Amino acid sequence: MPGQGKFMIRYGAVANKMRPMNSDEMLIYRLKLLLIMAKAKIQGYPMGNHRKAAIIENCRIVFKESLSRSFKILASLSSVSSVSDDEAPCDGATLLDHLFLQRTQLLAVMMSSLSRGPSGGRFRNKAVALNIDQICAYLSNRSQFGIVNFLKVA
Repeated sequence: MPGQGKFMIRYGAVANKMRPMNSDEMLIYRLKLLLIMAKAKIQGYPMGNHRKAAIIENCRIVFKESLSRSFKILASLSSVSSVSDDEAPCDGATLLDHLFLQRTQLLAVMMSSLSRGPSGGRFRNKAVALNIDQICAYLSNRSQFGIVNFLKVA
């Protein structure tokens, strides 16, 4: 055929540099997907049955993973308060990390509720938008410092 060369341009990841994703990365990617879905929902984009089911499943997983990590952070923070200041937690988890995880749980509950029933009005949408802004602010502040500390809890 005219115009075809001997070489084909390959796009995508290099196979030998690919690796499996760990659970921490999966939580962040699912959370980012949930944030996108939440923004679309409160801006009035239509949701079909498939999208509703995807949101509900994603909410379930994000809630469960955030709850698990939140308990671990609370346990590490409570053990630190009973020891001296010289023995700081090795994972670097803070109260802000715990509050962030609680916000992700709240977002999961809100979106699960919104996807199952009517939108609930502008005040509910405003609460979701405020929660989204807080989560995004946390993620953007933490990503400037490299890896997010709360992921080192597990």
